[in-house]
Amino acid sequence: MNAWLLSIVGVVSLGVLLEILLADGETAKYIKGVFALAVVLILVAPLPKFLNKDFDLNDFFGKEMQTQTTFLNSVNERKNQERENRILTELKKSEIDVQKVRIFYLRGDTDNIDVVKVYVKGDFEKDKIYKVVGDNLACKQDKIKIYNG
Repeated sequence: MNAWLLSIVGVVSLGVLLEILLADGETAKYIKGVFALAVVLILVAPLPKFLNKDFDLNDFFGKEMQTQTTFLNSVNERKNQERENRILTELKKSEIDVQKVRIFYLRGDTDNIDVVKVYVKGDFEKDKIYKVVGDNLACKQDKIKIYNG
């Protein structure tokens, strides 16, 4: 790795020197072309080491991707809890005796609600629950399931 970086620095230095010493003309164009090819070859020189049989892309991105997935899952879980608590609060404001609210999503997509389960105690008005939940979550009545218990 150090040799590769040293060769890049050397080629850049040589390029600056070549640019200063070369006169403008037809030959300079060809010399610069050859020099550009040498720079490209030096830059891609370490690629064969990375492309051998033991090369595993997860060695480079595995932990970072796992961390990002964990972070996104925690954000989505927090978002879901806040929605559930907001619906619970709104239902209680509407004087409905609610035990809990659970929101389930299609394939973990927090913007695509699959079903909302509302668990209530005692007597309740279905239309009132449908209105509160539907207004707060912008979901259709057929996605709202009410359980008495």
